[in-house]
Amino acid sequence: MTVAPANGPRLLQITDTHLFADPAAEHAGVIPEARLQAVIAALQPWLESAEAIVHTGDLVHDGTLAAYRRLRDRLNALDRPGRVMPGNHDAREPLESVFAAGAFSTDRTLRVGDWTLISLDSLQVGEVPGRLSADELAALDRALAGLATPWCLIALHHPPLPVGTPWLDAIGLAEPDALLERVAADPRIRGLVCGHVHTPFNGRWHDRRMLTTPATAAQFLAGARRFTSVSAAPGFRWLDLRADGGIDTDVVRVPMD
Repeated sequence: MTVAPANGPRLLQITDTHLFADPAAEHAGVIPEARLQAVIAALQPWLESAEAIVHTGDLVHDGTLAAYRRLRDRLNALDRPGRVMPGNHDAREPLESVFAAGAFSTDRTLRVGDWTLISLDSLQVGEVPGRLSADELAALDRALAGLATPWCLIALHHPPLPVGTPWLDAIGLAEPDALLERVAADPRIRGLVCGHVHTPFNGRWHDRRMLTTPATAAQFLAGARRFTSVSAAPGFRWLDLRADGGIDTDVVRVPMD
């Protein structure tokens, strides 16, 4: 596995770890704990060129403090600043209590060179699709008003645009227009990076990037009409955030024995 030369401050993304209190538990035919360990091992050579890491939701599958604490310890051991945000499988209260402080936290923003990462909470309690509350949209407006960098990247679990997989598109971000209107109106917003899809997507909308990334846990079949998992390798994404507002990015798959 060759590390690409960095072309700007580098951000690494992992997503959809789906851990359980029991490290041996299975989800969709795989053991999420074992796959996360493999991805973390594969991340090591990339850490030398990375400034920060983002986890875009579904941190755990069962909402337990034990699973959140184990994930926190693994992420903090990477020795880079990071942000986490909830996905539809997360429980907001234990997540926020475990990640209230430290290298990885639920803080709204994170500066990465000439860029600011802005995290959004799209969890709708008791629902699979996401939604941004009025409070979340107001928080985004405040973050944009106080932006101290030329460029920013928004991170959230649920994609606000279709990814071409019908069953996933039906459970993405509900009522996305309020977010998309802000993205279209603000040229400093150069892209959105999302979880939830468990497979890579690389699209453009109004000259902005929208990116999704392989889960560290089970992988889903792109284009499927119904839920379909596949035996593809887990992975992560690297993003080089260029000074001109461009994003160089690719996905790294981590073969499992």
